[in-house]
Amino acid sequence: MGERLSRRVVLLAPLGIAASHWLSACSEDPTVPSDERDAAPGEAPRDAGVDARTTPRQDAQAPVQDAEVVAPEDAEVPDVEDAGAPLDAAQDARVEVDANLANVPWASGGTSAMAGNYPDPFAGGPGSVCALYPAQTLGPCYASPVQTREDISDGVIGVPVRMSFLVVDSDGCTPVANAEVDVWSAGSNGVYSAFASGTCNPDRLDVARLNYCRGKRNTDANGRVDFSTVFPGWYRGRTIHIHFTVRANGREFITSQLYFDDALSDELLKQKDYASRGARDTTNRTDSILRGGNAAPVLFETAKRADGALHAWKTLSVRA
Repeated sequence: MGERLSRRVVLLAPLGIAASHWLSACSEDPTVPSDERDAAPGEAPRDAGVDARTTPRQDAQAPVQDAEVVAPEDAEVPDVEDAGAPLDAAQDARVEVDANLANVPWASGGTSAMAGNYPDPFAGGPGSVCALYPAQTLGPCYASPVQTREDISDGVIGVPVRMSFLVVDSDGCTPVANAEVDVWSAGSNGVYSAFASGTCNPDRLDVARLNYCRGKRNTDANGRVDFSTVFPGWYRGRTIHIHFTVRANGREFITSQLYFDDALSDELLKQKDYASRGARDTTNRTDSILRGGNAAPVLFETAKRADGALHAWKTLSVRA
């Protein structure tokens, strides 16, 4: 465990958030080899003898625009106890519901519908109790080069989402300035940009030369970084999720994934930009990565804002 401390990330509960929001430690199932994770139903696991850093998955075609598929070095999953709370109860505790906004419809059409000036989810500052964040697979749909930008949507439609991250050093929980946060996800159509076909674009949509829902930014002096995007659509075999990597001081600290409350996902997937695609086939409980475990430590904190946008945030603590 001690050999790879530099690659672990911990999740930190900010002050001012209810005790039910404090995060517990979690890990991927240690009995499942890392090479078998993130395989869609019916897919064969990747050969454990193949170096994923240099050999892309056979079913994921390389992007047309010379977007390099790069996997990180194997990251050891922290050996910590499961938080133990029932999955549904843990999820319900992570969604802020404002009764004054109950009748406000969800916004649609993409990030142009966002008014901004949202409350600071980190106003209470970082706390002092840290829990290790589990590393998860890079997946086959990472593409580079990555553009540095705040709005990563490229104008695609969907429920607008403001993602906010606070990156802190686990040694004293002090802000980490100039840490690079790299995020990517499927678009509202359930398809990843930059791929012509394969796992990331099974319907062969004309998106190989597009870069929607991908981007990176560095944290400010307070350790904060924000992105504007759209809520991802579903695709076969995976629950709704966002991929991310955090790098600082020339080192990669974590590659993992973040998730949304299942009830929230179901509600958003009924909105007009998503409804025509029908019901999804995979939830947090049945996802191949979460494997039916306790999802609370890897869920975004979320709230609907006055303009109908979704605000999703997380505090990440790295060993900088």
